[in-house]
Amino acid sequence: MSRQSRYALRLLRREWLPDILEALAPGPLQYRTLLDNVRANNSNSGEADQNSSRRDIQESVLNRTLAKMRELGLIDKDRDTGFPYHTTYRITAAGQELLDALVPLMHWAQRHSPPPPDSGPE
Repeated sequence: MSRQSRYALRLLRREWLPDILEALAPGPLQYRTLLDNVRANNSNSGEADQNSSRRDIQESVLNRTLAKMRELGLIDKDRDTGFPYHTTYRITAAGQELLDALVPLMHWAQRHSPPPPDSGPE
């Protein structure tokens, strides 16, 4: 059991993996829309303010993360054959199963995360 839990934790260390799964949960997205959704969700979460090392995802990072997620079988990629070309990503059954497993962990984190640092006197 511990070997499998270490594998799951290594998988989740990929910084943007949960964000991408969450963005794809409602349905397939074209690349640009996926990028915009991940950026919007990150800026709305307040994480960027609390953790200055976490900024908007760069396209190169998104591309590497998407390639790894495809390799792991968490997402699928479709590319239109006609011009203009559009690349669409969708979550696989394995990706949905991982996201479903993450939901209780996210709820736990909401309940047990320390409060944000005090911004000082106003």
